Amino acid sequence: MKDTPAYLYGDVAWPKPKERMTDILRSSGLNVSVGRYALTVNDCTHFRFQQYGGDLADPVIEADAESVDEMIRDANIISNALIRANVNHSFEVYDRNDELVTTIMHPVEKNN
Repeated sequence: MKDTPAYLYGDVAWPKPKERMTDILRSSGLNVSVGRYALTVNDCTHFRFQQYGGDLADPVIEADAESVDEMIRDANIISNALIRANVNHSFEVYDRNDELVTTIMHPVEKNN
């Protein structure tokens, strides 16, 4: 069980350099703080792209919230910004019992 009521695992087709991701988020009206190796989306409860700017591996997402609804709201905010820039991504929102609540992705998988 996690310490927070909701958290997110995510995978993104990472735009390089990190300034490109900053532009994508800001062009959607989001307030983004840029650190040496992290981007923090200030409009969301706790949503950060960590290890962004180094060349060791792809960045990772660190995101959690005080409720599942809040985490889904934040995930949708980020997802909509990425969709506008046509950046493929997948987010999974989990509750404090580690149960998957929802998946948000672009492009959307189609059932045939």
